[in-house]
Amino acid sequence: MIQAIARVLVIGLVPLAGLAGLWATSENLSRQGTDWEVDIQGYDPRDLLRGHYVEFTYDWPIVAAETEDDGVQPAFWRSDPAHLCLIGEAPDIAEAIPFEDPADPGFVQCEHKLSAQIDSVYGARSLARGRLYVGQDRALAIEEELRDREQRGVVTFRQRDDGVMTPLDIRFRPLTPQEREELEASRAAPLMDLEGSEPSAENE
Repeated sequence: MIQAIARVLVIGLVPLAGLAGLWATSENLSRQGTDWEVDIQGYDPRDLLRGHYVEFTYDWPIVAAETEDDGVQPAFWRSDPAHLCLIGEAPDIAEAIPFEDPADPGFVQCEHKLSAQIDSVYGARSLARGRLYVGQDRALAIEEELRDREQRGVVTFRQRDDGVMTPLDIRFRPLTPQEREELEASRAAPLMDLEGSEPSAENE
């Protein structure tokens, strides 16, 4: 009888031990990696259908990688990148080099790799778009921050050795002088268009 009870206990504990091992492995992986920062744009402060999230588009400092053929990669990177090689000293990214083929020697030799995660929320676009869960109170505060066009959002993310990236936090910084000039130019453009437009026949 005791042996039967012990056998049942062992049979029941084995799956639990397996689950605990998987959880420990997953938790250990989530803590490994390098933390980087990247500017973001195209914010959506809260997606009420999915909870309290900040949704955004990554603004990678994309550059074209050299190739053996003509020295410059084609402009495929203008679409959503499948793989990125990060260059810089963490947390600052100096360049993000896009690759289509993970077997490309340049990507294989890259020290800090990122790859789109097909099974994630954004699938093949997961290096273009991201989202970060925040509590309700902070979501409201971030919503106010996002309305201020005099600053930029910056997301901290963890890059694992296997190419997986995980957004961790968001902060805001003042615009650089160049960004401020671009903002002023974008504000002035509609006014210039209105001033330069010819009056319609109805107004003559």
